[in-house]
Amino acid sequence: MRTRMRNFGVFSLSAVDLFASAMGAFIIITIILMPDYQKEVRLEGHLEYIESLASQTEALLEDTDSGIKATNDSLNAAQARQLELQAEQEIVSSELETVAALLQARKKEPPPPPPAPVETEEETGSNLVTFRFLGLKTDKTRILLMVDMNKYLAEHEALIQRTVARALSSLQPGYEFAILGFQQVDAGPRFHRWPEDGSLAKMSRSSRSQALQFVNRLSGKYEGGSSLQSAFREGFASTAEALILISDGLPNPDFNSNLPPRALLQDISISNRQKKEVHAVTVGDYFKYKGTVEFMESLARANSGGFLALAQ
Repeated sequence: MRTRMRNFGVFSLSAVDLFASAMGAFIIITIILMPDYQKEVRLEGHLEYIESLASQTEALLEDTDSGIKATNDSLNAAQARQLELQAEQEIVSSELETVAALLQARKKEPPPPPPAPVETEEETGSNLVTFRFLGLKTDKTRILLMVDMNKYLAEHEALIQRTVARALSSLQPGYEFAILGFQQVDAGPRFHRWPEDGSLAKMSRSSRSQALQFVNRLSGKYEGGSSLQSAFREGFASTAEALILISDGLPNPDFNSNLPPRALLQDISISNRQKKEVHAVTVGDYFKYKGTVEFMESLARANSGGFLALAQ
């Protein structure tokens, strides 16, 4: 008996099952991996956005820094101009009070005889007049302002700024000047100079403004003690003809070779070999300490200078 032959095709039931299983597995794998793929795409988009924000932020910061610097420069210039105007106002007020007092006196007394003619620098060919700063005066034209920056003067910064502004307002074109801030710290004497090279600047509206800005920048830097001995060593080495000391007049022996006030005064005067004028302006709480005014006044008198005491 013959065996019946079985028909066999490529797309038999077993083959179809295999293909269907493979397709199902592919679909399942795709479904599982699709969220990760989408996350990666979204992450790349977020990174690009963050990089864009970072670039914009950096640009804004650069613009802000430039704006802050410009604002600070304008503020410093405005403060310097304010001090200058205050000084000019005080000078005018002082002159008006003097004129008023003279007018009042003339009403009560006969007019004085005319003064004898006195030869002035203008008659000898110079356009300069004697420098006058409140009660101080000098015919020297090369001036060094010496500013004491010890910690006890920190609360009197505004008074010192006004004092310097008033002194500079009394200078006119043709004068030369410089500023020397001095203090004693743990590392030794510390100096703040304008101009920075220690030279003298010619007086002009521009140089006066720069000097006032320099004094404003000293704010917050008052610390330690002060060595008048070291300060005058610097002052005598300069090309200035007259030195104006602005200080509370408290010579601490610890910072001045252990010299008491009287010996320190002699030491400074002996060191003044070029006979420069030394004028003393006392500021701060000088009235609280015995001997302060006497020391400053004696220092000025011993070096052909004047003495002035200023309160807040």
